[in-house]
Amino acid sequence: MTSHTAIHITPPHRQFVPDGAENSADSVVIRLGCSLSYIAEERSQILLLVQPAPGFGQRILSEEVAAGSGGALHQFTDSHGNKVLRTNLLPGLNEFRHDAVLVLPTPNIDYGPRLDDSEGSQLPFNIVRYTLPSRYCEADKLVGFATKQFSTHKGLKTVQNICDWTHHHLEYRYGSGDPTLSACEALRRGYGVCRDFAHVMVALCRALDIPARYAAGHIPLIGASIPDSDIGIDFHAYVEVYVEGVWRVFDPRYNRPDVRHIKVAHGADAVDAAFATYFGRVKPVEFEVWSYAISDGVSVGDGQSAATN
Repeated sequence: MTSHTAIHITPPHRQFVPDGAENSADSVVIRLGCSLSYIAEERSQILLLVQPAPGFGQRILSEEVAAGSGGALHQFTDSHGNKVLRTNLLPGLNEFRHDAVLVLPTPNIDYGPRLDDSEGSQLPFNIVRYTLPSRYCEADKLVGFATKQFSTHKGLKTVQNICDWTHHHLEYRYGSGDPTLSACEALRRGYGVCRDFAHVMVALCRALDIPARYAAGHIPLIGASIPDSDIGIDFHAYVEVYVEGVWRVFDPRYNRPDVRHIKVAHGADAVDAAFATYFGRVKPVEFEVWSYAISDGVSVGDGQSAATN
C-alpha cells in the first residue's frame, strides 16, 4: 500500500480465560489475518469483522489493521458484542490488511458464565434471542421435522445428535457457496459450504427452542490433522449452542473434537458475522486469508501468509 492508515491494537489487560486454559500444554501460538481489496465506483462505506474476539480462551499478543487510501478506521461494538471496523471507500482501489498473533488454548473448553437454564423463561434476552427464527435460519419452518427427528430434550446429547445428523446429511462442496441460500434451501439442495452447515444446525436447534448462534472465524493449519485444502486459507463458519448452562462449540462441517476454532464474531446468522459488508457500487478484487501455527517471538508484519513462512 502506498498510502495507508494503520491501527496498532493493544490487547486488553484482562480477558476471560477458563481455568487451566492459558497454561494448557496444548496451547499454541497462531498467526492469522487477511488481505482484502475492493474497487469502488463511488464514495461509500464498508464494515469489517476480521479481528479475533477478546476472551473465549484467545489471548491476543499483537494485532494491526491497515487501510489503504480509504480514510480513518473507526471501531464500534455491535448489538451482538462483535468488534466492527468502519471506514470509507473512495473511488478506485481500496486495500485492507489485518494481522494478529494470539495464543489459542486446547479445543473444546466451555466458556462462561454458567447460568441455570432449567427454565427457559429465566434466561436473559441476550441468550433467548438466539431461539428466534432469522432470515437464513428459518427455525419456524423446521419445528415439525426437528420434533420428529430429534428428542425434544434440550440436553447435550440432543445437540450432538443434531450436529451428527447435519454432518452426515449435507455434502460439503468447496466453492458452492451462495450468499442468498437459507437453511431450508440448503437442506433441499443437499450440499453446501461451512456457512450452510452452520445455518442448518442453528435452525434445527432453534426449532427445538435450544439457543444457538452462528459463529465465524478461522480454523488454523496445525500439522496435518485436517487435510482439506481450505484449512487455514479461508474464513470458517461453525455453531455455538447454549446447552446445560454454557455456550459450547459445535462444528457440523468437520464434527471432530480436536478441531481448534479462532472466533471472530457471532450472530443470528451469516448476516451478523460477515467479514465484510459494503454499500454502493463496489467490486471485490482480492481475497487472501491465513491462519497457521508459529514459533514464539513472531510479531505482526513478519511475512504475509502461510505460503511465505
